[in-house]
Amino acid sequence: MTTYFNPRKTMEKQTESVIMSLIMVSMLVFESLKILLSIPTKGFLKDRRMMLLKKTNKELKSMLVGVKKISNLNKVQLVDLVIAQAI
Repeated sequence: MTTYFNPRKTMEKQTESVIMSLIMVSMLVFESLKILLSIPTKGFLKDRRMMLLKKTNKELKSMLVGVKKISNLNKVQLVDLVIAQAI
């Protein structure tokens, strides 16, 4: 059995690998652009205080598990405490 060099098959393999690489790169670029364009709407640039003020007192208290004497605090005080705990 003799094996011989087939340039056509070699060229097909190279072409296939180049096409797959281009597809992968284009998918990465598309995902990166999608993430970059979603930053202003999803919260990277949003004010954390405003987002916390939209939560209920119960949700804020659940973020402060383990902190004592929070039962009689109002929403603004809870938000301040959550921000202080995050720092």
